[in-house]
Amino acid sequence: MKISNKTLSLLQSFAQISSNLLVKPGKKLATRNAVNSIQARAVVDETFPQQFAIYDLNQLLSLISVSQNPDIEFGDKSLTIRSENGGEIEYFYADESLITAPNENAPTLEDIYTFKMTGNDIQTIIKTASIVSATMLNIVSEKGKVTLSINDPKNSTSHSYKKPLGDADVSFNVKMAIDSFKVVPDEYNVRVANAVAKTGKVLVFFFEATGSDLTYLIAADSSSKV
Repeated sequence: MKISNKTLSLLQSFAQISSNLLVKPGKKLATRNAVNSIQARAVVDETFPQQFAIYDLNQLLSLISVSQNPDIEFGDKSLTIRSENGGEIEYFYADESLITAPNENAPTLEDIYTFKMTGNDIQTIIKTASIVSATMLNIVSEKGKVTLSINDPKNSTSHSYKKPLGDADVSFNVKMAIDSFKVVPDEYNVRVANAVAKTGKVLVFFFEATGSDLTYLIAADSSSKV
């Protein structure tokens, strides 16, 4: 099976969330971090023939990248990466009990505020946060106006970035750690919402790509207020 560059790029982004991955038969891929504060789900073009677990996703992706026009064959206990130059790499599956995987479907959401975010917005936030050492992304509704900003809340004189988003009838200050902002630059509909779980409601950011079947569910920082 050939894996497209698009899917390989997606897997590279998944590897930033978790180093391991449980692949199930079909086109759906999903991952989460160890504490389940970040989840990502996608539907890809390829159809995986069986369930298998990868313990070190970055390692597997590196092996695929060094192979020339690789073709991947899935066996019972391992996969084989065959290069067009005749070489091949055998890569063994991991014990599935060692893998962290999210539920197949995202939880029910109760919206607080929705807005759009472009690929340029995401790149600007990531680059600016790196330059000014910002640690937090904030969505703040105050006096009917909603603003996105990034800053370091522990430093009152830290450099910051702001962008107006629109209007809202309620006040809130919902925060996300920049370290959790592991979203592939693309155009998204973003929902600030309460995720309804058996144990109660959890404040989250839900990103849904407008041009592909890709979503991210990221827990809001505990200092958020609604």
